[in-house]
This record gives sequence, C-alpha cells and structure tokens, in this order.
Amino acid sequence: MPDLQIRLIDVPTLISLTEMQVDDLVQGMETQLLRNSRPQIHGGMERRFAVDLEGDFLEWMDEWRRELGEGTLMGEIREAHNRKMIGAEEACRVISTLTEWASIGDWAAWEGRVLLYIEPHLDDPLEDAEDLYRSQVWNTALERIGQMNQESYLESVSLDWMQRREALGETMDPAKDPLILPTMQAHQRAADGLSKIAHVVKRRMDTHALIGREWLEANRWGQGEWNLQRILINGWPED
Repeated sequence: MPDLQIRLIDVPTLISLTEMQVDDLVQGMETQLLRNSRPQIHGGMERRFAVDLEGDFLEWMDEWRRELGEGTLMGEIREAHNRKMIGAEEACRVISTLTEWASIGDWAAWEGRVLLYIEPHLDDPLEDAEDLYRSQVWNTALERIGQMNQESYLESVSLDWMQRREALGETMDPAKDPLILPTMQAHQRAADGLSKIAHVVKRRMDTHALIGREWLEANRWGQGEWNLQRILINGWPED
C-alpha cells in the first residue's frame, strides 16, 4: 500500500522561487546560496535535505535548460509546455522539487492508516483510497482536526483504532499480540504530525497542505486549484 504524502508549503517562498530568472535559480542551486531562502522547518517535523533537492533541480536543468529562455522559471516552463517542447509531467517535476524546497515540514502515512486519522472527522465515510485525494475531504478534515487540541485528537485516534480492532474480533492484549504497543505508538506519531499540519494551516494563511501519493507523477500532485498541472497552465490560485 503506497504512502499518502503531505508537503506543508510556505506559499510566498514557493512563488518567489518560480518568479526568479532561470539562470539566477541555477546559479543559486549550484553555489548553495539559495539555502537561506528555505523557510524555517516547523518544530518536530521533517523534510528533505537541501543538498538532495539541489541535485534534483540541477539534474532537471541539465536535461531541459536548452528548452528554456532567459525569463522567469514559471514563465519559461509554461511557454515550453505550451509549445509542446516539454510535457506536463516533466514541466511539473521541477515545480514539485521547488514545493519540497519551500516545505516547512513533510508528512507521510500508509493510505489505510490515513483513513483512520481523518474519516471520523468527515461527514460521510470514504468509499476507497482514491477518495483521499479529493480536495473537499482534506479541507474538511484539516479544518476540524485544527479545531481540536492535540491531546484530544491523539486520544480520538487511539480510541477509534481500538474500537475497529475489537469490532473485527482482534485482541487488545499485548501479551497475545506483541505488535499492539508498537502499532499504537506509530499511530500516535503519525496523528501528532497530522495535528501539527492542521494547526499550522489554520493559523497561517500563507501555507498550503499539498497532497500527493508515493510514486505519483508530478503533474498529478495537489488537488483543485492547487494541482500542479493546473498551476502550470492557469497560474497560482488567487486565494
């Protein structure tokens, strides 16, 4: 089962990067001088290292720089895409790399576990894992989780997990199943990270929870107006 992944994006940072001149971005990545542009990581969260993202960005440029002009990155990749010189997936791949650069924290969990973390906070049950990639699902889930204090949310996740196990006739006795405690701890860690994301999104209007899936094509990352291919074609969401 693949991981659902969330990047908590600092939107002004991301937009400012894509509005830089192509050569300035390349030079900044080559010399590591852009590292100061990364937003501060949110306490207790993780994200990819700058050196790895610099490598991804420069590798993309090695392949596609000849198709770009001297303007801003977003303007040049949009023009190259419109002229069918770069496909949507490849054009969005460099945008995706910059979303990771602008992330203040990443989160990931198995899709089956994500259902456990958000379904109790939705109006209707989810039919399957594909429903996890609908924008309305996350708008509702993050809003409601963000209204709960962290302790209450973590407790609700644990109780729901135990009730689901009991409904399936599975034991809650650690002596009979040594995986119970490690599994509960894993749920608590994941729920803690999701709670942090929900509270940041609620508190900071300049952030966005960009949602995708492990191994998903770059142009399919994000939902609604925040889908990366839609941004490539139409520009940044107005709100």
